[in-house]
Amino acid sequence: MKIGIIPRVRIFKNKQIEYCIERKLIIFLNKIYKNSSIVFLNEIKKNNIFDILIISGGNDLPKFSNLKENLIKNKITNYYLKRSIKRKIVVVGICYGAQFIANFFSCKLKKTKKHVGNHPIKFEKNNFNLNLKKNDFTNSYHTYLIKKVSKNIKPLAKANDNSIEAFKHKRYKIYGIMWHPERNKKLKKFDVEYFKKFK
Repeated sequence: MKIGIIPRVRIFKNKQIEYCIERKLIIFLNKIYKNSSIVFLNEIKKNNIFDILIISGGNDLPKFSNLKENLIKNKITNYYLKRSIKRKIVVVGICYGAQFIANFFSCKLKKTKKHVGNHPIKFEKNNFNLNLKKNDFTNSYHTYLIKKVSKNIKPLAKANDNSIEAFKHKRYKIYGIMWHPERNKKLKKFDVEYFKKFK
């Protein structure tokens, strides 16, 4: 299996562009998807081939910040998300990735100061969440939350403030989570189970 990862984009004072993927994310994905290889999607290439698209965390949507690094990541993400939809490839958005997907499908996002640190989440009652605990704890590193979903998006988990922590598209194999499973000190059982459902 080939995993395509869209990295975080940084631009330094000397205008040097850096594309970053957390080492822990690669380790996490290799534990979930055995015998996989990684394709770094730091530019638009029509011949990039992958079986699953991971839109990593980092950066902000241009609607919230039009810094050059955000515009670069937005362009790359928009291209590969559209291509993945067309080719029926599985897409998983992590934090920024979930926000991007939610915004792409016309969900409502809102700024917050209360989503940094560990907090409880509640899994919705549905077939996708079978065999999971009703509640769990996860981390947060975002300043924008998903307040309301559009008709094409199905909520899978919510925070105490009723914001969306996880979702799936009703038609496509597209999923989003607002936390970072790769940043936990120890691999969490529900993160493993969740990623195995993304297929």
